[in-house]
This record gives sequence, structure tokens and C-alpha cells, in this order.
Amino acid sequence: MTKQQMLEFEAQAIEDPIKILTADHKPDAMSRAFWLTMKARAAFFKGDIQAAQKYYDNAKFYVKEHPLSLSSGYWYLYRAFFSIEQGELPKAKQYIKQARLSFTQQKASDLLIRTDAMEAVIAVWREEYSLALKSLQTAQGYISRNPESVDDTTKLMVYDSLTAYYLTLQFYVKALGYAYQAQDLARENGNLLDGLPVKYNLCLVLLRANLIDKAEQCYHEMHDLAHTKNLPRYEFWGLSGLGKIALNKKEFKEAIEYFKQAKLAQVNAIINPAHLIVLNNNMALAYSDIKDFDKALAQLSFSKELLKSYDNTLNNRYTRQTLKIEADVYQAKQDLPQTIATLRTYVKFLEENDEVSKNRNQFKTNGLIETQRQRVQLASSANTNSAQAGQSEDGTGSHDLLKAYIVIALLVVTLMVVVAYYRRSKSNLTEVLNYKDFGTGLYNRRYFVEQFEVVSNRTIDYAMALIELDGIRDPEFQSRGREEMLKLAADLILKQFRDDGDLVCRVSEEEFVILCEGMKKAVLQKRLSAFKEALREQEKLNNVSFSGALICSEEGDFGNIFAELESRLVHVKRNAPGQVVAF
Repeated sequence: MTKQQMLEFEAQAIEDPIKILTADHKPDAMSRAFWLTMKARAAFFKGDIQAAQKYYDNAKFYVKEHPLSLSSGYWYLYRAFFSIEQGELPKAKQYIKQARLSFTQQKASDLLIRTDAMEAVIAVWREEYSLALKSLQTAQGYISRNPESVDDTTKLMVYDSLTAYYLTLQFYVKALGYAYQAQDLARENGNLLDGLPVKYNLCLVLLRANLIDKAEQCYHEMHDLAHTKNLPRYEFWGLSGLGKIALNKKEFKEAIEYFKQAKLAQVNAIINPAHLIVLNNNMALAYSDIKDFDKALAQLSFSKELLKSYDNTLNNRYTRQTLKIEADVYQAKQDLPQTIATLRTYVKFLEENDEVSKNRNQFKTNGLIETQRQRVQLASSANTNSAQAGQSEDGTGSHDLLKAYIVIALLVVTLMVVVAYYRRSKSNLTEVLNYKDFGTGLYNRRYFVEQFEVVSNRTIDYAMALIELDGIRDPEFQSRGREEMLKLAADLILKQFRDDGDLVCRVSEEEFVILCEGMKKAVLQKRLSAFKEALREQEKLNNVSFSGALICSEEGDFGNIFAELESRLVHVKRNAPGQVVAF
């Protein structure tokens, strides 16, 4: 079976995935492994986990016969995703490595892009974010170099993985941008099989960004479509999401009803412990808020049972979440002994998590100190050996030993000075790392978040803009050239604003936020127009443009105002790219 035949049949199947489940016989030109994998994907999409497992197991026999064929690579690729649903991330990682071997053997570059995208999803679940970013950059790089040779389903898969990555890191403007691109591709190709998973991620980004009304509409659309087509898996997501919306609106009884309906839809359709733990915990919160503490604790006991068998890097996170909610329930119930006991367990897991984070952050520091220690130890050992050898010589032993002690003393003093200097430098460096962007010299997102809170508490009027440069990431530019262009653009932005009262921060790759106290939106828009003119006058930046969205304190309280601004920028980029829009 050729790759072209495989992709052509896939393009037909993704429009009506349920149809393939009712087909009894495979087409003559199609391999058995690919045929069964497509049926497994359709069954998984519908929410029939047992049928999906059966089809994957039946295909495994044919895969073992030809492990490096295209069909086998396809099986490994999507079997990895099924392992994620089963909560078996080590197996998923093994499957994706085998998929890479198969596609490399067959020189299927575009299918290797899907492998990179799936590998990134697995890495996000495993909290291996550097690996996820590396995989996504590889996939994006190939697409940018050969956009015409990459099919839309592969592009959609990459955009969906980018959504998951940026969502997890709470870069909502990036996540929304990629989610909308993926949704557009799904609609253009009538791709239902991948379209609903994309819709799920889009709804989740809107919810996490606190764009409640848009998230509610998104979840209703997903639920209605899933209900119409009888897809229990996505009925579960729709109902669960609407329950979270009701919880956010403090409509607790309505939230409980949504969660109950979701539990009815979860049977067989959802087996990932993480999703079930979150559902139980949300139900516990809703029951606790209506003072039904016994039912709240019962839901938490279900979560704790699931956690016992949840062998995953995220176990600590979900355990902490469950214990924190349980402590709050006991406190609301005025059961002080149980509150204290639960909090002690919670603190234990919190300390374990902090220790892991501390170990990661101190890895390089410890390595440097250990290297220095070993150098001193080697020098000490060498001098000690010299002294011992010198003792056998008449009249020279004591003299050599004294010299060795002097050398050791000097080394110890030197080490103390180095360590003291390093600690001081590390303290200064930590402060810079916390708040500065090295590429441009501007403040970073973390500093902006802290300063915005200060400005908000002062109740001073302000105007704020979020802009994104376009043209910097042209593949023709070398990495160093892009960095120089970003630095030059950042300097031009600074020239348009005041040293005091205005704050310019780089919040992601090509995105900058500008906060101006005591300024109206119209004035800020003029400053950005001046920046646009300055860009045009710069020969090195003649291909660079930007889009921007504005907001001000007079518009009222949006809850998460930065998320609202990100949403506006997405709207501008989709409908008026290259413009600065004041809504």
C-alpha cells in the first residue's frame, strides 16, 4: 500500500468516521493493518474504548510481520495516542519511537511530522516541556520549508499539538491562535474525526483564559454536535465543560446536574484516570458549596482510589489538588482533626513537588560546585601523595609536607572566595532571569503580571496594547539575524514611550505588551502609528509589520483582562492583519 493510497483513504474516512465501523470488508488495495487502525480510530472517536482496543490488538499481528512498513508506522503512531488515553505514557513513548523508525525507513517525511506532533503531546503529558518544544519546532520547520507538500491533516495535527503545549504553559494568545487555525483546517476539509478533538482544545483554552461566555458557547456547540451524531466521548467533554462554566458562575446545582450527566456519558467512553479525577473533584467542589459535605467527600474518595493506580508523572499534581479540596471540605464541615490530618498529607506532597523543582533548578549549580570540589580534591590528593613520597628522602620530607599543606590551604581559601562570589552572582542573575528578557533587554511576562497588579490596585486610569510582530520568523533569516531584528524592533518601541509611566514588556516570542498609566486609547494608538512609521524607515525591518489590540481601564472589569486582550488580538489577526484596533 502506497502512502498516497493511505492518505487518500484517510481523507475520505475522516469526513464520516462512523461509516468505516459498519463496513465489513476492506478495499482490495488496502493493507489489513491500516484498515484495522482506521476502524480503531473511529471506535475511539465514537467512545467505544473496548472496540478500539480490539481493533488495535487484531492489527498487532500484521504489524509484527512487517514492523517497518508504512501501515505499521501508522498503527504505532495512533496506538501511541490510545496509550495516552489509557494513562500509559511510557508505552506511548515506546510506540512513537517505533513509528519514527518505520516512517524513516520508508522516507515518509510528512508522516514523520505527525510523529513529531504526537511526541510533543506525550512530552506535555510527561511534563517534559523542552522535549515537546524541540519536537514542535522540528515539525514547524519542515512545514515552513515545504508548505505545499504537507497535507492539511498533518498541519492540523501540528497546530493542535501547539495548542496543547501553549495552553499548558498558559500562553493563551498563542494557544488560541493555533486552536483557531486547526479549527479552520478541520472545517475546510470536513474533518470530523480530528475536528472535535480540536474543538475540545479550543473550548479548554477559552475556559482557562477566563473568557467564560465564549467558552460556554464553544462547549454548547460541541455537546450539540456530539449529541446529534451520538458520540458519547464528546458528549462527556461538552457536559463536563458546561459543568465547569456553571461552577465558575457559582450556579452549583446546575453544575452538579451537568457533572451527573457527564458521568453517565463517561461509561467506557473515558478511561484516562486524569479526566475522571478532575470530574470527581469538580463535583466535590459543587457539593461542598451547597453544604452537602458527605457527597463531596464521597466524590473525593473516588479520586483517591483512582490515584492509587495512576502511575504517571502528574500523580503528585492531581493528588495535591484532591487533598487541597478535601481539606477545604473538612474545614467547611468544621471537622478540625480531619482538616489538620489532610493538610499534613497535602504539605508532604507539596514539599515533594518543591524538592523536585528545586533539584531541577539547582542541577547546574550543584554540578559546578561538585566540579570545583573534585578539582580541589584532586589537587589535595596529588600534593598529599607528593608529601608521602618525599618522606623517604633525607631532610626533605617535612619541607615537602609543609608545602603541600600551604597549597591545600590556598586552594581552600580560593574555593571559599569562588563560592561566595558565585552565590552573590547567582543571586543577581536570578533577579535578572526572573524579570528580564535577554534577547531584547525588555522586562518579561512575569514582571508585567506583577506590575499590572500594582497598577490595578492604585486605581489609576490606563491604556494597554498587545502587539505581535510579523515577518521576523521568515525562514530566509538566520537565527542570529532574527535576534538582531527583534532587538532593533524593541528599541524602536521604547523610543515611542516614556521612561516613567509606560511599561514595555516582551511576553512571548514576537509579542509585546505596552501599559501606559494616565493615557487614553487614542493617544496610545497614535504612539503605535509612530512606531509603524519607524519600522518602515528601518531598512533592516522593511519586511516587518505588526498587528495590535487595545484596551483601557474605562471599559470595566473583564476578570482576566490580559486574556481578554489576547482574544482581541486573535480577532484582529484573523480579520484585520497588520492593523491596530481599539475595540
